[in-house]
Amino acid sequence: MLLSAPDMVVAALAVLVAAAARRLTGFGFALLGAPLLSFVLSPQQLVIVILLLQVALGVPAVIEFRSRIDWSVLGQLALGGVVTAPLGAWLLTRTDPDVVLFVLGLVVIAAAGVLGFAPGVLKFQPSRPANVACGMVAGALSSSVGMPGPPVAIYFLGQSELNAATRRAMLIITFSVLACVSLAVALPKGQVSGDLFWLSALLLAPTLLGGQLGEQLHKRLNVQLGQRIALALVILSGLVCLLRAF
Repeated sequence: MLLSAPDMVVAALAVLVAAAARRLTGFGFALLGAPLLSFVLSPQQLVIVILLLQVALGVPAVIEFRSRIDWSVLGQLALGGVVTAPLGAWLLTRTDPDVVLFVLGLVVIAAAGVLGFAPGVLKFQPSRPANVACGMVAGALSSSVGMPGPPVAIYFLGQSELNAATRRAMLIITFSVLACVSLAVALPKGQVSGDLFWLSALLLAPTLLGGQLGEQLHKRLNVQLGQRIALALVILSGLVCLLRAF
């Protein structure tokens, strides 16, 4: 057994909270899940678990949001991820775990700060080169620290012409696609062990439950309030990650 019973409870709560944030805002699964899972898993282990869960969540998400997906944009983002995912996987196996945790914490806090101001500060004009460039940054982050969220969330939040429902759908699907790309790189390198696969399978139930909770909150909360709540949780998890690096 990879985790003891108490650690399994911590991991289950971590993915439940992260999945709720994902459904509430469209982003936040890796941003929240990675720092929280760092309490019970090494950086290398938690990256694989997050990727496996993102892929598992992608199948029902595609069915649910298929009418809102821009497949052309999604393909360009995936192309960028394919180019840089091997670099991220290489960094993951050659970096000290404390360094990964420290960088993870900095990225989380910086991303949350930018996302808090993005609606009024950042403006992006979508184009094929911009989509591919965003995918390249996200692909490297996905396979190295399991977090493609910051560049993708900032990129979509900076496109004022997107309505909230389409933006949330594109964010959710993009993260699952990038997770597939990163796993395709990690599998041949032997980074996906049987223990991590079965741990992810056990964590799928609380992940799905968290998604249902997040959907209910999405229906009841003002969109802006929901994003503020998620960002506050992200900042807190980033601070925890920084503290655990020392």
